[in-house]
Amino acid sequence: MTARTGRPGFLTVENLRAGYRAGRVLHGVGLTVAEGEICAILGPNGAGKTSLLRALCGMIRTEGTLRFDGADLPRRRPEAVARMGVAHVPEGRGTFAPLTVEENLRLGAYTRRDRAGVRDDLERTYGYFPVLKERRGQAAGSLSGGEQQMVAIGRALMARPRLVLLDEPSLGLAPLVTRDLFRIVRAINEEKRTTVMLVEQNAHLTLEFAHRAHVLETGRIVLSGTAEEIRADERTARAYLGIGV
Repeated sequence: MTARTGRPGFLTVENLRAGYRAGRVLHGVGLTVAEGEICAILGPNGAGKTSLLRALCGMIRTEGTLRFDGADLPRRRPEAVARMGVAHVPEGRGTFAPLTVEENLRLGAYTRRDRAGVRDDLERTYGYFPVLKERRGQAAGSLSGGEQQMVAIGRALMARPRLVLLDEPSLGLAPLVTRDLFRIVRAINEEKRTTVMLVEQNAHLTLEFAHRAHVLETGRIVLSGTAEEIRADERTARAYLGIGV
């Protein structure tokens, strides 16, 4: 898929080192994401993909350079990163089970004061996910896995983010549900020019929807390129992604 991107250095990561008390997980990661791009982060389990998203959100300690739209991200608290226009949809969805679908969605706009804008964005979100409008008064915890993932993405969109970080959105979902979800993410990207960084295990499907991809292995970038380039390299695809072409 050809990207209609804006600024090439919308998100810049240079020599990123990050980890937990048990030790360092990322070792000098460097990449850039253009504005309006869908960027896939691929690699095996334990490669550091989720840690990369957490580092961008200020959830773990980092060293190195992280810049978003010209502003430094390191040492900012997660809520400050969110106010800059970065929305994180974590692995496992994180819906508030006792609350209704609409209450979950409105939580995404909790820092906003433009009530009319919030109403408009709520209807726009229902336009992307019509099934959620049908279930707007239903407890989120009673939804299917795919519907809960829609709630999680919709809640992120309610903040009007410029960058959305999606962590394993296909986890536990049926293939057809996953493909539909990816189509919606692409529609949001194309219509709203929202930049997306997507961490996924389903490399084959992800490369159909992404513009560019970076492959992580043991905390280091081992391959970067357009989605088409990575899919076309049979040796690389098999070695790092476990797919054939």
